[in-house]
Amino acid sequence: MRLLDRVAGKLALLIVSSLVLLFGLATWLNLQGQERATTRILTLNGAQVAALVAAATREGMLQNDRQAILNTVSTLSRQRDIERIRILDKEGRIAYSSDPGEVGNVLDRRAEQCLTCHQQAQPPESLPEAQMVRRVEHEGRSALGVTQVIRNETDCSSGACHAHSPNQRLLGVLDINMQLEPYEQARSASARQLELTSLLAILLVSAVTAVAVQRMVHRPVREMIRGAQALAQGDHTVRVAELTRDELGGLARAFNQMARDLEKAHSELLEWTQTLEQRVEHKTVELERAQEQILQVEKMASLGRLAAVVAHEINNPLSSVVTYSKILSRELRRLQPGNSWTQELEYLDAIASEAARCGEIVGHLLSFARQRGGDFTTVEFNSIVEQAVFLVHHKLELAEITPKLQLDPGLAAIQVDAHQVQQALMALIINACEAMEGGGTLYLRTRPHRGGVEVEVEDTGPGMAPEVAAHAFEPFFSTKTDGSGVGLGLAVVYGIVKRHGGQIELKTSPGTGCRFTLDFPARPPAVEEETRT
Repeated sequence: MRLLDRVAGKLALLIVSSLVLLFGLATWLNLQGQERATTRILTLNGAQVAALVAAATREGMLQNDRQAILNTVSTLSRQRDIERIRILDKEGRIAYSSDPGEVGNVLDRRAEQCLTCHQQAQPPESLPEAQMVRRVEHEGRSALGVTQVIRNETDCSSGACHAHSPNQRLLGVLDINMQLEPYEQARSASARQLELTSLLAILLVSAVTAVAVQRMVHRPVREMIRGAQALAQGDHTVRVAELTRDELGGLARAFNQMARDLEKAHSELLEWTQTLEQRVEHKTVELERAQEQILQVEKMASLGRLAAVVAHEINNPLSSVVTYSKILSRELRRLQPGNSWTQELEYLDAIASEAARCGEIVGHLLSFARQRGGDFTTVEFNSIVEQAVFLVHHKLELAEITPKLQLDPGLAAIQVDAHQVQQALMALIINACEAMEGGGTLYLRTRPHRGGVEVEVEDTGPGMAPEVAAHAFEPFFSTKTDGSGVGLGLAVVYGIVKRHGGQIELKTSPGTGCRFTLDFPARPPAVEEETRT
């Protein structure tokens, strides 16, 4: 990346450029001030030298001693920085000069040293310091020309020589040329020193500025860029150093807070995604279970209609078979007492017994097929459980099964068909008795659940395999191999629970027994519908 493509480079260039302009302007102003000060000093020095020469030649002029004046002019002209001294009368004739060759010459009034006074109609009697001093060319070099008016003062006009009348105000002009080269050299040296000092100051300040920008701007910005690039690539753990308490430090703190928020949001998103997957799986299981229940209901409805037809068609013939078998057996025993018809009587008893068993099967089919709505009343649910256990108590004792009731005394009364619920519980208890052939324990538990009641019937029997438990509620499915069951018990229980708008669940595995959980709402759907209408 080029230097000018960086913020630090642009900032450093701006600061250095500003410093160069400021220091350059300051140097130029200092040089101008130095020039004005030098000119002022030269003006003062020139005026002082002119006053000194005038004072030195005053005595000779008062005495009109020409030789003394010449000696004084010659002596003073040999002083350092004085190139030439001339005294001109009012006509512009050189009366005295450090250069004897020009004595007597008359200067043109348009000459540079004459313009100061003769550019006006009436020459002035005195000149201010600013007009006394000028730059002139002398022998090819720049020189400082100083012009001072010589006035006819009282002590001069009243002198013994009586050279000038009192009415004459101006006697002449004192013209002095002074060397400028030493002053120019000193001024140039001072200017060079000032320029060098300014250049060194610019370089030093620029270096300090560059280092400061590098540390205070470039490094934090580069760190921020690195963090932003890492954050953009998905590294939510990146943090930048919070080196200062200024705006860049505040930016670093804001960046770190943003990174922490993004990391937290990313973690929550991942957690939410995992939770969503679990919920989808859970809902999928629930939908599969609901679909199985719907199929079960449809299957039971179809089988119920078929069972009703079959039960109606064979119930009367079976009754006739049982009746005629019993009549024939009684007549044979009456007509032929003794053992002559023993085998035939056994056949007739077998026919009556099997026909009666068929009648029981037909009764189960009718019970399964009716699926009546039920007589729903508000009852105490615990009393139904206790009554069901009481009715099969003798069977529990014969099977050496110990019932353990864990009934919640705080259950609220709910609306159910007490006879149907009792029938369902008795069917589950009898199944448990038949499963626990060597005895065991039977647990019955009740507790509040979603405004209704939940009851559990759990045995300590051998349990069921998963493939068997999957068909437990299907009609005519039985695990009894001796033909003593028709497989309608659990199907009837399933139908009773569903008619109450409840749910039934079976949890079992080989060797852990079976646990049936029945969930009854406070009010069945049929009662809720009647209440709304």
